[in-house]
Amino acid sequence: MEISREQVNKIMELANKEKEIDIDKVTSIDISKALVEIERKLNFFAVEVNYHTTNKSILIVDDLELSLYQLNLLMKKAGIKTYVARNREEAEAEIKRHKFDYILIDLFLPNSEDGLALISEAVEAKRAGSQKFKIIIVSGSEDRILIDKCYNMGIDGYVNKTENWHTDIFKYINSDNIKTKDIATFNKTELEYKTIYYTLRKFNERKIFEEIIADINSSIISGKRNLILDLEKINVFDQDNTYIFVEIYKICQDAGGAFILTNPSEKIKEALATAYLEGAIPVLKTKEEAIRYISEIEEKI
Repeated sequence: MEISREQVNKIMELANKEKEIDIDKVTSIDISKALVEIERKLNFFAVEVNYHTTNKSILIVDDLELSLYQLNLLMKKAGIKTYVARNREEAEAEIKRHKFDYILIDLFLPNSEDGLALISEAVEAKRAGSQKFKIIIVSGSEDRILIDKCYNMGIDGYVNKTENWHTDIFKYINSDNIKTKDIATFNKTELEYKTIYYTLRKFNERKIFEEIIADINSSIISGKRNLILDLEKINVFDQDNTYIFVEIYKICQDAGGAFILTNPSEKIKEALATAYLEGAIPVLKTKEEAIRYISEIEEKI
């Protein structure tokens, strides 16, 4: 196992042993003791895992030995068989050698270019039909452009390295959660005033747009001419996809109804403004406000 001097330094620093040990003479035993001390300090062994399986496997890709060590323990605690890779090349070899249910990738290996290249390789393996794994990215970066790029490339989840990042991973590894996420791209509720209320879960693929448009057309045919689209759960949006709002707006206009957005992100608001839709499509904060808006229109008809 080869780790850099910088990594050794960081491990010893976290274990409060940097003053006791000569970094140039550190042994594998020293590193093991330091890791155990870090785990004890973090109380990592006490992390509660509300998930257990005996037939899942994961590839963990990270160039930091401490992260590999912690995640390896956590996955084993959940009954998941683990494989590790410390760089892009090792990960690509593992993908060719084994079948995985999940691939967990630290985006910076050590640069984001390596992480993005690995994502591309993994997505291609899935498209070729040789693998069906879920791709989960882990990173301390809050660069929304970079995060959006990962989602547009085809990842299934993004975990930010905050205080609870280890356990946050399980919201993607929980099989029921993933199944629901794949099947239910949106929820639909019929309201008064000939209104349909949609809560979207995903909004970044052409296939999803086609599903939503088809369902909206079906709702219009059944006499529900007013539409509320709740975007609170949409964190990823490509400005090039603004045309979808134009299509929905035209459908509602042709039916003599109203189209309202609630809880859009700042990025979506900027996209609407760029496409000159900011005034044409009402943007409100809550479902209740949207219903009141529609009721006032309907009562005038």
